[in-house]
Amino acid sequence: MSLIKQLWIAIIVIVLLAFGSSFFISAYQTKNYLAEQLQVKNIDNATGMALTLSQMDKDLTTMELMLSAQFDTGYYRRIALKDIGGNVLVEFALTPQKVDAPNWFVALLNFDIKPGIAQIQDSWQRFGTIELESQSDYSVVALWQITKDLATGFVILAMFCGLAGSILLNRVRKPLNQVVTHAEALGNRQFITTDEPATFELKRLVAAMNRLTGRVRYMLEQEQKQLDRLQRQYELDNVTGAFNREYCASWLEGYFNNKERSEPCCVFMLRVIDLQAINLRLGRSDTDVWLKRVVDAVRQHQGVRLVSRLNGSDFFVVFDQLESTAELCQQLITLLNTACLLEPADPTAPILVVGISLDAVSSRQQTLSQLDAMLVDVESKPLLQSKILYQAQGYDALGDATDWLKALKQAIHSNDIMSQLYPVQLRNGTIMHHEAMLRMQINAEWVSAGQILGWARRYQFISHLDIAMVKRAVSQLKDDSELKLAVNISDLTFTNAPAHYELLKLLQSVPQAVCKRLSMEFDEALVVKHQILFISFVSALKALSVDVGLQKCGFAINEIKDIEQLGIDYLKIDAAIVLRYKSTDTAQLLAGLIKLAHTLSLKVIAEGVTSPEDIDGLLALGFDGLTGPGIS
Repeated sequence: MSLIKQLWIAIIVIVLLAFGSSFFISAYQTKNYLAEQLQVKNIDNATGMALTLSQMDKDLTTMELMLSAQFDTGYYRRIALKDIGGNVLVEFALTPQKVDAPNWFVALLNFDIKPGIAQIQDSWQRFGTIELESQSDYSVVALWQITKDLATGFVILAMFCGLAGSILLNRVRKPLNQVVTHAEALGNRQFITTDEPATFELKRLVAAMNRLTGRVRYMLEQEQKQLDRLQRQYELDNVTGAFNREYCASWLEGYFNNKERSEPCCVFMLRVIDLQAINLRLGRSDTDVWLKRVVDAVRQHQGVRLVSRLNGSDFFVVFDQLESTAELCQQLITLLNTACLLEPADPTAPILVVGISLDAVSSRQQTLSQLDAMLVDVESKPLLQSKILYQAQGYDALGDATDWLKALKQAIHSNDIMSQLYPVQLRNGTIMHHEAMLRMQINAEWVSAGQILGWARRYQFISHLDIAMVKRAVSQLKDDSELKLAVNISDLTFTNAPAHYELLKLLQSVPQAVCKRLSMEFDEALVVKHQILFISFVSALKALSVDVGLQKCGFAINEIKDIEQLGIDYLKIDAAIVLRYKSTDTAQLLAGLIKLAHTLSLKVIAEGVTSPEDIDGLLALGFDGLTGPGIS
């Protein structure tokens, strides 16, 4: 029970006790007083009437008339004249009348008054006795009226107390709610500070929580600074800020080891023509500035996933294949020739570009050697600035784009979708959840995500596929009460407000017990670009008990401001870093990532584990779980 409810109950109980005690004390004291007065009245009236009758002739008729006249005054309930033997000579009694008061009240405060008795003398001898009982109904009515007045006063007092109590509790509730919000934020790994309230006890509590938050925030800042230093030292090129050659090689290795490539990619190699001559022409510092400008310009292009510097003059660029390799190559050439000229009068930038779709190659070595061979070919032809390799089609059973459009519509409409499950194993051997990978049936054949997502992106069906996958996951979770699933949400769905609404509406209709076993994963790069949107969406998901994680983490984690406010539950470290865990430098970087995540109470999962032999080494680094081809 909440503290506010307890305070209200205490106020109500106190007011009721006050009214009850006031009622009983007042009612019983008044009743006793009235009873005493009626008793005295009975005795006095009986004595007076006996004295009068003693002086009269003892004519029974005359005495009866006198008693009748006295009775008719209405102040008496009973008057009786008895002889010496106790026999009733004359008696007048009032027929019981309904009293203007509730029966329960009359029964609760019943007047039990003894009659007044006096002796009647006849000269020096006793004639008899007179018994007299006064009317008590008037007293009951008066007492009932007093009680009603008291109850009315109590109601008015209770309303006033309720109003005053509401004002008081509202003053207490505001700082109390701030303390509760602060505590819940700490429980959700969100380290915020709040103003100290005026209430002494709450002030001490909030001050202590603010100090705790400050210490944790300082620790996070130090961990991020250390991580940023390690990343710049071991992963990035000092001059341009692009990734180094080792990272590029690991990324390619992870890509080809991953059987569930989410989307097709194409890669380009950029070569600066005669970098030594440019150094002599511009000077070393200006050349470094120009090279950084080249990297920054390429990074701004839509769909760029990775820019890496292979050596002094060669750069490696990875694109999500939004368009054909030829179209992307032309866009890249146009960008470079516009934004990266050495001098405004130069016709083109001194950069050669060659590209290849990764569907056309099968390994890291083949990719790099093919790009090198294409660069040699371009360099041998002075008029040629770019070249691309024929783009292989990942799934060639369909003839053209029109066939793909029809196939996608048919599959989504017919719900010809299933999920291939891959486990995420924790260090104790249990399964954290299964990653649900898309499969779609086309021409009676189940096709993987990497073969269809490029076309789905072109025709803007990505959000439809994501929602279909969530529906599929919910159905599987309902069928199997032990199953836990994670579904990847793409960038187009993440940035689409109607898709957010549809997803949340879907999850609101799902039992909470099912939502607790569902996780949604987002790319780290999306969070960097859309952090405010991410926090808002995650808050809505967490309210429905859905877990949230980041995948492909590692190279941009330091760019996320106030990471503790994201509300996420786990991180999945990119295979491009994990694959090099045996390197001392990379091991230090991974240890920093893990330490930062553990400070926030986040689980850390290693992606792209290719061999069971790597499990012990990765767990020794501090990973909480593993996933990849080597985990079964």
